[in-house]
Amino acid sequence: MKKIAVIVAGGSGTRMNSQTPKQFLILNGKPVLYYAIDTFLKAYKDLQVILVLPDEYIAAGQEIIDAYFDYRRIKITSGGRTRFHSVQNGLQLIQEESIIFVHDGVRCLLTTELIKRCHDAALENGSAIPVIDCKDSVRMIKGEEKRQ
Repeated sequence: MKKIAVIVAGGSGTRMNSQTPKQFLILNGKPVLYYAIDTFLKAYKDLQVILVLPDEYIAAGQEIIDAYFDYRRIKITSGGRTRFHSVQNGLQLIQEESIIFVHDGVRCLLTTELIKRCHDAALENGSAIPVIDCKDSVRMIKGEEKRQ
């Protein structure tokens, strides 16, 4: 069955108070968006990527693809007004039965192992949502006293 990753990177970076959207910021010498695309393409040789970007950043996305990837495995489409609409725009490019991954392009710390586990779980169960153990701690502070 065909494998397609819809990587949604339509954010504008307003919460970061940056003129440059997060997906195009440089991290370890490469744009943040590079890492999500690269991991998906490495996970499966037959996987295709649909990259969803704001209209005004499609050229910047194309530059990333041209610099680092085989353009034949990646399509670009415009984002929508909300994340929902951006995912919808990406899904409209899919014409055949497929296993579809939907991923936020600025979440760059995923692994090929996680992608493969999701693929296998989706085949077995019809869908899958990745979950990893939480490493955060919660503390309640009451007045001067601290509780853990």
